[in-house]
Amino acid sequence: RRPGAADPAVLMPWVGPLSWEDLGRAALVKPKAESREDEEITDLKVLVDTIRDANRSLGIPPQHSPWLPALDETLLLDDIQVPAFTGGPGKLAPAPYGVEDLPALQARRPVSVDFASFGHLMIGGAPRSGRSQVLRTLAGSIARTHSVADVHMYGIDCGNGALNALTRLPHVGAVVGRNQTERVVRLVNRLKGEMDRRQNLLADKGFADIGEQRASVAEEERLAHIVVLLDRWEGWVPTLGEVDHGSLTDELQTMMREGASVGIHLVLTGDRTLLVGRIATLTEDKYGLRLADRSDFSALGIPARKVPEEIPPGRGYRNEFGTETQFALLSEDTTGQGQAAALAAIGEAAAARDAAVPRTHRPFRVDSLPSRVSFPEAWEMRDPDASRAKLWGLVGIGGDEIVGFGPDLAQGVPTFVVAGPAKSGRSTVLMNFAQSYLTQGVRLVIAAPRQSPLRQLDGTDGVLKVFTGDDIDEDEFEELMDEASPEEPIVVLVDDGEILEDCDAASQFKKLVSRGAERGLAMVIAGDEEDVCSGFSGWQVDAKKARRGILLSPQETSSGDLIGVRLNRGLVGGQITPGKGMLHLGDGELRTVVVPG
Repeated sequence: RRPGAADPAVLMPWVGPLSWEDLGRAALVKPKAESREDEEITDLKVLVDTIRDANRSLGIPPQHSPWLPALDETLLLDDIQVPAFTGGPGKLAPAPYGVEDLPALQARRPVSVDFASFGHLMIGGAPRSGRSQVLRTLAGSIARTHSVADVHMYGIDCGNGALNALTRLPHVGAVVGRNQTERVVRLVNRLKGEMDRRQNLLADKGFADIGEQRASVAEEERLAHIVVLLDRWEGWVPTLGEVDHGSLTDELQTMMREGASVGIHLVLTGDRTLLVGRIATLTEDKYGLRLADRSDFSALGIPARKVPEEIPPGRGYRNEFGTETQFALLSEDTTGQGQAAALAAIGEAAAARDAAVPRTHRPFRVDSLPSRVSFPEAWEMRDPDASRAKLWGLVGIGGDEIVGFGPDLAQGVPTFVVAGPAKSGRSTVLMNFAQSYLTQGVRLVIAAPRQSPLRQLDGTDGVLKVFTGDDIDEDEFEELMDEASPEEPIVVLVDDGEILEDCDAASQFKKLVSRGAERGLAMVIAGDEEDVCSGFSGWQVDAKKARRGILLSPQETSSGDLIGVRLNRGLVGGQITPGKGMLHLGDGELRTVVVPG
């Protein structure tokens, strides 16, 4: 202060009314202190004002400021100045998504995804701090900068659907929500399988990482970088993080430890739990947006006193260094609809630019299974090569790219097991088999000891006999089986098979299972998961040796033995959902399928 200047007025203590009714409710909040710097007259202030007045009177222009202006609260992606890219074989240009302020260097530098050094990234922040927008900007910048053959992206949205707009980008293979458990499992399994495949490929060729591989091979053989965007870690943990005792979380952590070197990168957003959890130790690149408590910045190695009280949306601070960063928007329209429209425009331009990229170089898909599908629709989805066999029957549609699946009963043990509780859709599966075989000119013999839609096929062309009793005459059944040949096969469809376990024709069923393939015979048996194909011997126990079948809403882990797989507890015991099941075709892969009906 100047000599003789009066002391500034002493601030009065802050007070507020508090009634008995308000006790235990909202706490009093201390008002922000008013700055008195402008009111206080100091020697420095007088000197600066005098120099400014002299400059104005002499017409001297304002002096150059030694400091850059503060970062704007709004930054557009188009406004980021990116240095020229020198390039090189297999190298990819950096994709900017923000600007960081470096006061010590009197400079600003773009924040970019440079795959030459990029590993994984974590962004922590409170709700409405701009977390989801960072992911949208990053995805839009990557799509605008790189070809769909060089970068593939996938989204896991554990929030309110902010990532759904990414599906407009040709680089994005799938965006899955936290309520799509089965689809998330398929995505994580595909990513894990791709990571294993790449590790083996790089090891076989002698490459240390994906950078060496891309620089050494021809363009069409280069591996694409894969970026997985996960929004809201706090939404993942209590939902998908609990599936199968946390196996999905374990897979993500494995990908963070081993994936970067083979080109699989994770970008995660969340609240403070992301920054303090075990997963936070798996990457060094982290940013903190506005957090609920400034003391939470200590998880990033940033003292709370270095963080301003007011942090605008999209303003972040890099871990350890506290570098102030403003993340960009895709367009001037800051609303969610405006940003989604900007992503759609980027997607249209990228699709036109990459129209010539072949399907083999595009991201794999993880399509969503429809809730219902008709038999004609499902029949059109079958694989022409797999379904060319005469004894191929349609079971359901599924897979990552939604195709029709079913067994070829001419291969191996000629049986297929359909098991599940009552009202789970067992008879519907048999009806689909019947339609498949009748369409292909295969003759049928049907056994339906209880009420079943299969009984309606009695008298239909191609249906030789419909048995409706609790027993089947051995001589009559043997006579029907003798009509079969490899050129003119016969398929036996058995509903509620547990009733017929000890029927008179049991010995003929046993012959069918053991030697049916040679004679042009096959069988599909359906029944309750607790009773069908049970026991230690008999023709139904032999039917399990095919190690293929479908489980509809299984309730017990032991049901996996019926189709030759092991089930974990996360796959059983749920609500009975008619028409949805787990299919095993003897190849070791368990697929979730929707049964036409």
